[in-house]
Amino acid sequence: MALSLDAAQFKGNAFAKMLDAVDLTPDMLAKTFKDVGESPEKLRALLNLWFVPWFKPTFVPDRDYAVAGLRDVEFFGTADLPPGQLPYRMFDIETGNLVEFPAIGVRGQYCMLSHRWKGVELSLGYIKEARRKELQRAWEALRDGKATHGGVQKSDVQLVLEQCRVDVEEQERLIKELVGGKHVNIAELLERRLKARAAQDTLGWARDKENQTKSKLRFAQIEQKIFSDLVGQMQGQVDDKMEEHLRNSGETGNTFVPQPPPYDVGSEVVKEVQDELEDAETKLKTAEKKRESARNDIEYFQHHCHLRDALDELVCHLQRWKSAIKLERAVQQADHIFKTNVFQQRENCYLWTDTCCIDKTNGGELSESLSLMGDWYADAEYTLVQIDTPFRESDAVEDWRRFEYEKTEEANPKDTEPNIQGFEGIGAYDPEWSTRAWTLQELVMSKTSFFVNSDWAPLSRPVESLGYFYYLIPFIALYTRGDPRNIYRTEEVWNSGALEKILSPEAFSELKKLRENIAVKGGPGLGVSLKGEVTRVDTALQLITVLGALGVRIPGNLTSETATSEIARAVYLASADLTSGKGKDSSKRDHLVRLKEHLPDPDLASLPTDIGKQERQEEVVQHAINFVLQCLVAETEGLILADRQYIAGFGKVQQLGAWQQGMSRTGFSAQSVLEVSGRRKATVATDRSYALMGILGVRFPTFPAEGYVKALARLLDEVVVTHNDISVFNWTGMEMGSHVRGRSMYPASHTAYGNQEDRGKRYNLLLSARVQDRMDDVVATYHSVIQTLRRAIDFLKDKERKNLPFEWIERIVQLVLLSSFRELKPQQEAFGKIIGYIKEHSEKERQELAKEKEAKLAEAAAAPTAIGKGTSLLKRPTMPFVQSMPSLPTTSSFSLSGLKKSTPVKKEAEVTEAPKKGRFSGFGKTPSFSLSKKGASPATEQAPVVTEAPATPLRPEPTDGIADPPPPYENTETPTAQPSWKIVDREVMEYLLTPTAQRLAKTLPPDFQAIKPELHQDEQPGAYSFRKHSLEGQGLDTISPNPITVNNSGIQGLFDIQRVIVTMIDPDKLRRQIAKAVSPHAKISGWCSVSTGFARVITSFACERRILEQELDVIESVEAGVLREQDKDKGEKRSARLANSLSVTTTTAAKAVKGGIENLSGQNDGDTTNSKAKEPGQDAEAPDSDSSGNTEEERLVSRMIDFIQEPQLGLVAGEWVLARFSGAPGANWFLCHLELGAVPGQFYGHRIAAGAIDFHNSTPEPGLVNAWQTYMDRKKRKMCCILADYLRSRTTAQDSEERLKAGSDLARQGLDMAVKGVGGGLGLRSPGAEKPPTTGQQSAGVEEEGAGKEAEESGEDSDAEGEEGSESVFDRVLGQGKLAAKALGEYTVLAVAEKLFEMRADHLDRSLATAVLKRTPKSLRTAVENMNDNKSFLPAMFHSSTQVHMF
Repeated sequence: MALSLDAAQFKGNAFAKMLDAVDLTPDMLAKTFKDVGESPEKLRALLNLWFVPWFKPTFVPDRDYAVAGLRDVEFFGTADLPPGQLPYRMFDIETGNLVEFPAIGVRGQYCMLSHRWKGVELSLGYIKEARRKELQRAWEALRDGKATHGGVQKSDVQLVLEQCRVDVEEQERLIKELVGGKHVNIAELLERRLKARAAQDTLGWARDKENQTKSKLRFAQIEQKIFSDLVGQMQGQVDDKMEEHLRNSGETGNTFVPQPPPYDVGSEVVKEVQDELEDAETKLKTAEKKRESARNDIEYFQHHCHLRDALDELVCHLQRWKSAIKLERAVQQADHIFKTNVFQQRENCYLWTDTCCIDKTNGGELSESLSLMGDWYADAEYTLVQIDTPFRESDAVEDWRRFEYEKTEEANPKDTEPNIQGFEGIGAYDPEWSTRAWTLQELVMSKTSFFVNSDWAPLSRPVESLGYFYYLIPFIALYTRGDPRNIYRTEEVWNSGALEKILSPEAFSELKKLRENIAVKGGPGLGVSLKGEVTRVDTALQLITVLGALGVRIPGNLTSETATSEIARAVYLASADLTSGKGKDSSKRDHLVRLKEHLPDPDLASLPTDIGKQERQEEVVQHAINFVLQCLVAETEGLILADRQYIAGFGKVQQLGAWQQGMSRTGFSAQSVLEVSGRRKATVATDRSYALMGILGVRFPTFPAEGYVKALARLLDEVVVTHNDISVFNWTGMEMGSHVRGRSMYPASHTAYGNQEDRGKRYNLLLSARVQDRMDDVVATYHSVIQTLRRAIDFLKDKERKNLPFEWIERIVQLVLLSSFRELKPQQEAFGKIIGYIKEHSEKERQELAKEKEAKLAEAAAAPTAIGKGTSLLKRPTMPFVQSMPSLPTTSSFSLSGLKKSTPVKKEAEVTEAPKKGRFSGFGKTPSFSLSKKGASPATEQAPVVTEAPATPLRPEPTDGIADPPPPYENTETPTAQPSWKIVDREVMEYLLTPTAQRLAKTLPPDFQAIKPELHQDEQPGAYSFRKHSLEGQGLDTISPNPITVNNSGIQGLFDIQRVIVTMIDPDKLRRQIAKAVSPHAKISGWCSVSTGFARVITSFACERRILEQELDVIESVEAGVLREQDKDKGEKRSARLANSLSVTTTTAAKAVKGGIENLSGQNDGDTTNSKAKEPGQDAEAPDSDSSGNTEEERLVSRMIDFIQEPQLGLVAGEWVLARFSGAPGANWFLCHLELGAVPGQFYGHRIAAGAIDFHNSTPEPGLVNAWQTYMDRKKRKMCCILADYLRSRTTAQDSEERLKAGSDLARQGLDMAVKGVGGGLGLRSPGAEKPPTTGQQSAGVEEEGAGKEAEESGEDSDAEGEEGSESVFDRVLGQGKLAAKALGEYTVLAVAEKLFEMRADHLDRSLATAVLKRTPKSLRTAVENMNDNKSFLPAMFHSSTQVHMF
């Protein structure tokens, strides 16, 4: 939405006029702000007057430019740059000759060969030598007169293959001469020699593997011990505070604390390494046995060294001969693919192979070829991939046998079956080709790939028949999505049968050749049948032929950035050519005419009206071509995406998602590419770095002698300089630090990216999950307990529920208060069943009472109502039940949004409405006493609604019949039967009074077993599963917006610096290693804890001695300055405790309230209490808390946070800190040693090789866990106090209601006496002769006092008659009225108190977390809330954009 122009102009003009009218000057503005600056209200009013708009703005919707037409697409102009360096030589597919400087471009096209090198391969020098020897043989033949004229000249491929055979035969003769016989079994000798070599090599590899695995196992066992202790301590940390509370409570002897099982973190890791060691030992034993069995052969060839060397040379000749066969088959397959698939028809077709198309003796050419190889693969039409068998030297025996049978032209009976039968079997085969370094670039950079097996049989799938359109389809799909308004757009399926009618005979003949060569073997089989895939590819070939017939030529090199404009230009040029009418070739226009005849009816009304006739015709043709492109995409896009996904699977490039979508062959994040290449191998170590230049889009001269680490550093330098990609720094591993000077930011190996050996990351994830599980148990138990308490309050609010077992509820509240969450977890179901039983019992009794009332009302309605003689004109009065009191002051009820005044008193007609329930599970229900709203009408205040008292059952009013009224002292209520819960009262109370250990072994009575406790929605299974841990930086932008300088002394850039508290796991051991180190640059490794004050991670590290020594001194200073108060009473350092228990032990002791429900109700916030009594309304504090109520752990974490929030970065220099590049979301934190630079404000840094530091998988600081425990305990206690207060108010209100009922009966009896005394004379029975029943101690005292007074009054003149008797009756009535009034007043006060408790409970329930959180220090409140919400503690208190030079 945008602000309309008129509204914006109006606002500007109005503001300008106001300034002109007032004539504001800077001095005047300064004076005005000075006058009102001391009053924020005046300043706010002035600013509102100036800046609040005087008009209502109008908004207009933005135009949807995303669906603009194709005529709005701008053609992307590209500079006409000269082509890059092409390969120096290639094999001509037609002739089989190696051609220098092939004609690539308009005249020629080429493909690439991707294969697994197997031993000695052909080389350019060998081909040249083969040519020379062939020329020499021809010259000798010519000299000897044996030359043949008119013979066919041999190609280079044939020459090489023939020369390889000659070399093998010559080596065969040499071996026979060395053995001294013509009938020598060379195959047997070769097999013995290869077995001897293999036995020695295998034994050496097995010994190295065993030593490495032993070292790995020892390290894994050390890790296991560290993290097992840490997990055990942290998992018990959640309940430590609660158990300490129990040990200091009155139930210490009865407390049962379930002990957690022993923690064995990392046992699966150790088991894996142990299995690996067992496997290594088994292989070593096997290798030793083979070495022993081959001892005779080894000794034989040691004594016959010439024969040994001759056999080794024969192996090389056989491997070269096999390489020549590979070249011959590759040329044949390339020729077949070019001729049977959709490729441009060019004069020449070439094949490039890395074995013999590079002169490796020329260092300059080799370096240039290695740098440009990625570009050559990207420009090739396709890549031919051979999925061969794994390389084994023992294959030379089979190769020799094959060579012998080839000489005799006989079939080899021992020929093996091909390794793969079809394309769909590549994934299950797991080819070795996918583990080589160079094949990554060869797969990713290619436009499309064709596969063959070990016997060079094609591994075809139908989609490969699309040829170069296989690469173009994803970009065409991107282009057609921008044309949703095509005039030919229809939901109908394209009629592929009509395509044959569109094509000319020449075009149809070309199509026929393509259709005949569609592969009929299955593809990846991802949801499409083979028949359906062939049909869709066949339709696609027809559409491609139509596009070719229309003259549409789509460029071959597209990217996601240029695809739309490049294809739009191709479509525009084709449509302009078709509508111009120029040119001699009319076949294109004929195809267009026939195409329009078979297209759906166009919607010409949707075309623009502001274009000319010629442009309109071009627009229609463009839409027709675009419709064909849309049909092509609909037929093939799904097949291509499935095919690329399958290839990514067996090619091990799943991390390159853009490649699977077909949108990119370069431009991936460096981290993802390096992670993919980490597990790949190369024959030459430096090739692991050189092979990535093409994918990463960098170029630099190669120098194999520099070594692997230096080559990797130069590769990463170029990535940073070229792309500013900081993902190259997202590596982990303490052993992975680079030793190259000034490159501590780089790793020493590819495997540092996605390091699977970094078990510290796995342990941190496991540790975080274990602690989170314990916290989830606490939260789930808390919600279950709160739900149980709320259900109790819910039915307690219902005044109609009588005779409830309050003792049960009181005992449950005590147990909840005095028990830890670990103890409550196995008991919460039993408590829920007890509350559920009380609810069901009260519900049944209420239903029975309602039925009795309905029966009485029905009986009263059926009684006679005729007016009889002698009937009293006065109706029998009843004691009024006051619904509201007049003229009371205004009261307010609490709500989340602030104070909310109470609802005004309703009129008489509104009182009968059903009461509404409040938020607090029944709070808010219309009480027995409500308050009027201030300002209500006088009539309402003076006329309270009078209704029948709920405690008195409704009875029919006396009629005017003959019958006399009932006796004044007759009890009209039916005696209440004994409640059903009384039957099980003793068993339940015994269960609740039993100590916890015995209670867990007992069961509730059978009546409770069928009751299912209601579960809170947050308590459902899985509701509290620990947070999902995602990889930091994955999928985020890794391009730094800030400049990065790379030079020979280091890397300089803008970094975020986070101060941390580092604690060494075993500092004494590190001190000993420092003492033994002979050089300041000696590497020392260890384990440490990195804490941000809120969370911490455990990681391994390795650094130089001088850096570690400085950090140990810093740690001691931090221990003394920051953690001193925590440790002064313990006599030990944080590092010592971390070495012993690896966690800050809990010292908080929360003393429980003892004495039952009366003590609970006097507390206000549920905190743990001191042994000293506190004044009513004063908050309780823990014994280890200070005057502000903060616990020791809370104060510790607060000090740590204050230390970390140091504003002056210069004071942080000399410490280990966390650093990352600023401004890049994908940058990861790493450990760094920060130092002051040479000039003020300058900082130097040195990266410390360490494990993964991922705070998504961090563990909360123990002090913060304790603060959270205190917070949860306070919430639980607060809720218990709410219920305790309400239970007490409900009990007293019920007692007062019974006293009010008794007083009402007395008043009614006195009134009956007065009426009867006036109408029928004296001689009445004294009210004191028969007292109505009373309840409660206070009620009994009141009635005894009233009875004594009545006795005195009645005893003064018991025999009086006439007026004296009448006066005595009225005195008695007056006394009974006084008692009733007193009961009413007491009931009124308690009703008000009950209402206040209800309002307070409602407020506390809605703001329970807020009220409790106020007791937490301000610096920890957000962290405690994050823990409660399962949020990660990412570093947030860092110094951003700090210039640091990293050495």
